[in-house]
Amino acid sequence: MRMLRRALDLAYKACGVLAAIALAMIAVLMLAQIVGRFFDVLVPGVNEASAFLLAATSFLALAYSFRAGTHIRVSLFLHYLPAKARRVVDLIGVALGVALMGYFSWYTWRLVADSMRFNEVSDGLLAIPLAIPQGAMLLGLVMLTIALVEEFFHILAGGTPSFEESRDVVGAADERFADEV
Repeated sequence: MRMLRRALDLAYKACGVLAAIALAMIAVLMLAQIVGRFFDVLVPGVNEASAFLLAATSFLALAYSFRAGTHIRVSLFLHYLPAKARRVVDLIGVALGVALMGYFSWYTWRLVADSMRFNEVSDGLLAIPLAIPQGAMLLGLVMLTIALVEEFFHILAGGTPSFEESRDVVGAADERFADEV
């Protein structure tokens, strides 16, 4: 189980890296547009591409930020519950998250399949196939669903929820090197 969790953490981190790359691409596009204005050069489609990259950034970072414990969570009253009751509430919350994200993933898969079947492209200056940004959205939702399922079974097996601590769980140093860091 521990090896599976490490492998999934690596996948979540890869999605986080892709989200960071998409965010950096937005910065590069905006910078190109700004510099282009100084030289009377038009950089077409920057706003459209940036919007798609922003969606990719948001969705690809979901699983990584969940495992890192940085999602917004209303836990004010949870700290006053006994440990067993808190575990039950955490399990119910994660199970609801699995159901909701599973539904969103399924619906997004249908959206991507329809976009591919009908060869839909964006309406702007750039004819970007809509399946590309929708695919990034789907990948992010599926990875979050997997993270939630993994977390559910981790809590069910008696583990401490990873979202209890707000730190970089996925990118944390290996325990062997904790003293050196």
